[in-house]
Amino acid sequence: MAAASVTVKSVLKEIGDDHLSCSICLEFYKNPKILPCLHTFCEQCLVDLKAKSGGVLNCPACRIQCDTPIQDVKPNFFVTSLLDTVQKKRQLTSDKPLMCETCQEKIATHRCVDCPQFCCNVCVIAHERIPALQSHKVLTIEEYKAGETWRHQMVQSKVFCSEHKGSHLEFYCDTCQVPVCLKCTIVNHRVPEHAHRNLQEVVEEYKTQLKGQLEQLKQKEKQLKKEKATAEATREKIGEKCEVEKKKVTKRATEIMKKVTSEKNKLIDALNENYRQDRKDAEVAVDEVELKHVNTVSTYDYLETLMHHGNAVHLLSMRTENTNRIAELVAMKTKQFTYNAVEFNQGIDLTAYALLGVVKSEACPSKCTVENIPKQLLRGESINLLITTRDSRGRKIIPCQDIKVKMRNPDASWEDIDVTDNNDGTCQVMIKGKMEGEHQVTMTIDNQHLSGSPLHIPVISGLVQTVETPDSERLSGITINKHGDFVTGDPGNNRVTIHDRDGNYKQSFTFTDQLAKPFRPQDVAISDRNEYFMTDVNNKQVVVSDENGKLIRKFRTSEVNNPGGIAINPVTKNVYVSDENYIGKYTQDGKYINSIDIQLKRIKRIHFLNVAINSHGVVYVTINEFIQVFSKEDVFMYKISLTQGLLNGVAIDKNDCLYILGSNKITKYDRYMGLVQTVETPDSERLSGITINKHGDFVTADPGNNRVTIHDRDGNYKQSFTFTDQLAKPFGPQDVAISDDNEYFMTDKNNKQVVVSDENGKLIRKFRTSEVNNPGRIAINPVTKNVYVSDKNKKCIRKYTQDGKYINSFDIQLEPIYGQVICSIHKQDNEEGENDIYSVFPRISEITYDGIAVSNEVPCKIAVVDSINKCIKVFVE
Repeated sequence: MAAASVTVKSVLKEIGDDHLSCSICLEFYKNPKILPCLHTFCEQCLVDLKAKSGGVLNCPACRIQCDTPIQDVKPNFFVTSLLDTVQKKRQLTSDKPLMCETCQEKIATHRCVDCPQFCCNVCVIAHERIPALQSHKVLTIEEYKAGETWRHQMVQSKVFCSEHKGSHLEFYCDTCQVPVCLKCTIVNHRVPEHAHRNLQEVVEEYKTQLKGQLEQLKQKEKQLKKEKATAEATREKIGEKCEVEKKKVTKRATEIMKKVTSEKNKLIDALNENYRQDRKDAEVAVDEVELKHVNTVSTYDYLETLMHHGNAVHLLSMRTENTNRIAELVAMKTKQFTYNAVEFNQGIDLTAYALLGVVKSEACPSKCTVENIPKQLLRGESINLLITTRDSRGRKIIPCQDIKVKMRNPDASWEDIDVTDNNDGTCQVMIKGKMEGEHQVTMTIDNQHLSGSPLHIPVISGLVQTVETPDSERLSGITINKHGDFVTGDPGNNRVTIHDRDGNYKQSFTFTDQLAKPFRPQDVAISDRNEYFMTDVNNKQVVVSDENGKLIRKFRTSEVNNPGGIAINPVTKNVYVSDENYIGKYTQDGKYINSIDIQLKRIKRIHFLNVAINSHGVVYVTINEFIQVFSKEDVFMYKISLTQGLLNGVAIDKNDCLYILGSNKITKYDRYMGLVQTVETPDSERLSGITINKHGDFVTADPGNNRVTIHDRDGNYKQSFTFTDQLAKPFGPQDVAISDDNEYFMTDKNNKQVVVSDENGKLIRKFRTSEVNNPGRIAINPVTKNVYVSDKNKKCIRKYTQDGKYINSFDIQLEPIYGQVICSIHKQDNEEGENDIYSVFPRISEITYDGIAVSNEVPCKIAVVDSINKCIKVFVE
């Protein structure tokens, strides 16, 4: 209410030319642009400033860098309206008559607030006769001068769309968070992709939000004001401390008279130098806090004025920038200012060089330096380390501070090392290599380590070691165990041998009586659990034992033909086994993960389309005996082949494990398609579709019994529900998916629709579209929350909102890729630390191709050459 009573005259008095002038060109704003920091400048001024700064734009007011292209910086509608209104009012107060802005010939007698334009008595009649303009508010010049308040003129003045000339901005697009006109809602901001609301409705919400944010900004301003006062007080204490120390120096100087004069001046100069440096640092600290305080105050004042005097467009056009700037200022941190404590230490010996004393500063251990550090020492050799003590500014300190040096020898014993003061701000420390091994040297001041401390200096004695193993015919593969011993394969003697670091034989072990054929190890790797993994070429397997040779387990797969080298990934803990021309990857329990050169078969007849989506939005579609995988952008990536016959359903849990449904059993695979579990369900004829509810139970469609059934993790029947009396035809469920709201979405083949119920089977709603021909499997994207429904007859996947609104569809890829790999694969790192293409694109090894290339862009793309179909196919990560 207070803002509504503000008159034009009162505001004109408050608003001077400096409020409407660009601080760069010092002229009235021309096409004002508002930066993300909420400071406004002319567009051309920003262009010129960026060009002079080498293409980098820093705000002249607060020095914050703006990375947004100038053409994308938002216009300041509030300042533009303010400038226009003030200029028009000043024209009214001048002696020069206003001319009609329509005919440009006669003197203006009226003003349309909505257009906004000045009109003569002839043009105003034509204006009032136009039907589209009859709702505009037209005032006489006298009414415009005297009767209107400032807030009314600012709010009622319309702002036009920059895209559609002549159209007022009267709506707000919640999707894009910008004001739009009526034409924009039809052209660039159409529903359902965009949601619109009336400007006034949105601005009231934003005012409430902005009020709370301004309160946070006010609290930050108070905090900065307090910190500024603290910094100023510290600045005064520095001067006071200096004066106290100077008085001490002067008193001591008067007692000694003749001999003190030169030294007194030197000491005073030293104190003054420290004072100047400390004061300079304090001034910088004050300036920094002052700048942050000014920025906070200016932003608060601007936003408060905008909230009280700006219209809806003014407020909402910079909503995102306002919120970001407030959050930035509220989160802004200030450094606590500290300074070196400078003291005067008086001398006792009047015959000494510094008979009065010295100016003493605190040493900064992190600034102290150590020189002459050797990379290594020969046994019996000595070296002098040179330590320079410095203060926090890196200045040398005299006398040298109390430095303590200790050395830890290879036998774990400690000894104190003498420190010799050179009386010039440096000291020397002699280090002697008494025994072979690593020596650790620690250097501290007041229990704080100097820069670089502790030092690690190895002591050697020429050539380190040559190890002979005459007891072995031919060693194959090597690793080092936790005791530092060498562990090697000895295939000639059918054993694994262990030698100490000097080459002395310690032990060996074999498994001749426990294996089908004689043990013939090729390589050894040791896990974090101290389990020994050994490749056995005779038995085509991997043998696992403890460190004493006790057999724990052994594993192999049909893919293993000639196992050779073996290694364990320290990040993923997976076991890598080389086999002729590929690397096989396994878990440490022996579960096969993946390898290369797996062929896909052609598709002759589609039996089922099943859908599931993992936590990253990746879509899995089962087709007969294999699975096709699509990215979250619905782009085909790769196929997965399985050997368990026709697949009736697929589901994925929160750990991205896959659950594959057969005719009457459920098979669980880990994320690498390693078999985990099989569950039998004898109470059902033929299950179709599967998901997992919040209790961890299996929820499956049972079309033979016209129901949806629920089994626990052990396969025990829990409950079922159907909708026979509520649907036109008998309920024919094919698949089930569960939303975050715990609603059950079920495809009904008989009624060609999707049925939605609660977890107890109570019907909530059902939906269908004309596109649905043969609904099969269903899944809900955890990222977009959209519903995916497969359509067997149309060979596609259809997308819907959870309310049943159709979005779009995408086709299923049915043609395999044939050929042979003929080029190298670009390597990339993924989140698990593995750096091969088979971990970046899971199971892509099951595609056969003539050539492959991987891009470095995001999202990553992979191009595959298909010579059979004479084309290049591109997949997205």
